[in-house]
Amino acid sequence: MTIRLFNTMSRKLEDFKPLVPGHMGFYSCGPTVYWDQHIGNMRSFVNSDILKRMFIENGYTVRHVMNITDVGHLTSDEDSGEDKMEKGAAREKMSAWDIAKKYTDAFLRDIDALNIIRPSAMPHATDYIQEQIDQVKKLEALGYTYEIPGDGIYYDTSKFPDYGMLGRQNLSELRAGARIDDSGKRNPTDFALWKFSPKDKKRAMEWDSPWGVGFPGWHIECSAMSMKLLGPHFDIHVGGQEHIKVHHSDEIAQSEPIVGKPWVNYWLHYEWLLAKDGKMSKSSGDFLTVRDLIERGYDPMAFRYMLLMGHYRQPLDFSFEALDAASTGYKNVVRRIADLMSNTQPGTLDHGVYDTWHNKILEAVSDNMKTATALVLMQDMLKDATVNPTTKLALFEFIDRLLGLQFIDRAKKLYNVENIAIPAEIQALADARQDAKAVRNYARADEIRAQLDMAGWSIVDTRDGAKIVKKA
Repeated sequence: MTIRLFNTMSRKLEDFKPLVPGHMGFYSCGPTVYWDQHIGNMRSFVNSDILKRMFIENGYTVRHVMNITDVGHLTSDEDSGEDKMEKGAAREKMSAWDIAKKYTDAFLRDIDALNIIRPSAMPHATDYIQEQIDQVKKLEALGYTYEIPGDGIYYDTSKFPDYGMLGRQNLSELRAGARIDDSGKRNPTDFALWKFSPKDKKRAMEWDSPWGVGFPGWHIECSAMSMKLLGPHFDIHVGGQEHIKVHHSDEIAQSEPIVGKPWVNYWLHYEWLLAKDGKMSKSSGDFLTVRDLIERGYDPMAFRYMLLMGHYRQPLDFSFEALDAASTGYKNVVRRIADLMSNTQPGTLDHGVYDTWHNKILEAVSDNMKTATALVLMQDMLKDATVNPTTKLALFEFIDRLLGLQFIDRAKKLYNVENIAIPAEIQALADARQDAKAVRNYARADEIRAQLDMAGWSIVDTRDGAKIVKKA
């Protein structure tokens, strides 16, 4: 099946052509582990998971590398402000190394909760310092660097004519309109490759280098780790749309002089999950995490379901009203799958029908990751009376592989709860309630419902009559 992706570099939909037939390698920008990742951050990680799953279902072998940034990311993405790791350490009165461990572990718990397949490799920037130094040395030998005394080694973007192409930036206008400052930069778009440690202060994280003691710039980390683990050329690089004009433009500028063009064949960028007041941010300290949602009683799969109802290239508004609606929709699908499991005439797998719906749904996701279309098709399949229960259940196993929504898992749990053997005394109470309702003695019926509740059982009134359900 043809896979089509919107390439940020070309600004058009393109048919995917792998560097190696049957294989796809991609790099995704990972977390800076100085704090929890908020639910806006998690949208990008879910989208990358869908990308991976879509290629796998199309028969590709996928190698996915995602960095863990544990040094070098300043509070401004443009080489000013505090190191985020040291800021986090000061905030919590812990070492920067302990902060990195704490929030890496928290991140892994969150992606596991969202059923995100872990990457093939998750390199920590601090484990690849030599590779980063080696890349800076190569750029230095090629004449792309200069030193700002007391500050660091910088990349001269005027030496790279295609700088800013990814973001369609007019560099002559940028440079002409730039404010004069005392940073020492030759051009406003120049960026740090290696930062020097302060002379009067020892940093928590610093290393020796040919230029002096210091630490790597944020941008060089991703180039070094991606090339080390994916090779000098690879298929796809993804990230949030906020990375286009600075981080990813800098990566291209520092990578292509070393490896030659093209460094990456396809660039994908995800839009934001928006709060009521705009883009979600950690700067205020007031943000929601996946664990916050779980503590409020939401299934993380309902949140994932909500994310997939939008397209990755369009902003998506978050509200608890929207999450409630998604949660209801998700539970309804789980309910219907549990009912399919209970069907006494399930039929046999209809391979022709299975293939038809399988191909429709996979084709939607393969066409630039149209997950919302896939969910509509899923609902259509679920309502189609000509598709027997066995075939529907097989299709939901495929949907779970493709969209990672764990429908089958949740439905099995519901089915098992609903099919626990009912003790005779509980059944007798339920029958007595039905008798009371039949003579309109609703007060007595409510008393019995309360007794059942105290005993750990619920009565669920359905069109087919009352069901006795063991409370979870």
